[in-house]
Amino acid sequence: MTSWWVRKSGILGLAAAVTATGVACGGGTNTVEIVEDPVLETAFETVLINGEPRTVGDVAETASIGGGWDRMYYFRVPLLMSEVNRSIGTESTIWKNLPTTGADGIIIFLSGNTVVRAVLDHAPSLDLHGYATADSAVTANPEGANGAISVEAKGR
Repeated sequence: MTSWWVRKSGILGLAAAVTATGVACGGGTNTVEIVEDPVLETAFETVLINGEPRTVGDVAETASIGGGWDRMYYFRVPLLMSEVNRSIGTESTIWKNLPTTGADGIIIFLSGNTVVRAVLDHAPSLDLHGYATADSAVTANPEGANGAISVEAKGR
């Protein structure tokens, strides 16, 4: 006869497997880590320094952003997790390392409603209202505070 402890351990193990499967199938929350990416920031900053326009696709390619992304969003700090989720359609996403200070904002690349990459942005700031696509123009706006980089919006 199997001991009570062995049966309980088996039941707990099964419950953990079902819970993990539920999360993997979209039944739970998703966690996205916001990372530092100096290559991406430098690619954007080069537009300001050189004054030569590029596209978001060019900048993303320079920084090796893969994953077939279709939209890029920019959010200024301070911001709320719920604001990000509501704006980009990623309900129940937990944003690890969401900045409150020490950064100008976050840059988020999406494929559908899946986050491909989330990056902390430091100076100079991006100026983007809505979302950008690969063919959105990236231009220098030296009159902005500390210089700014304008990104052409393709939608809200």
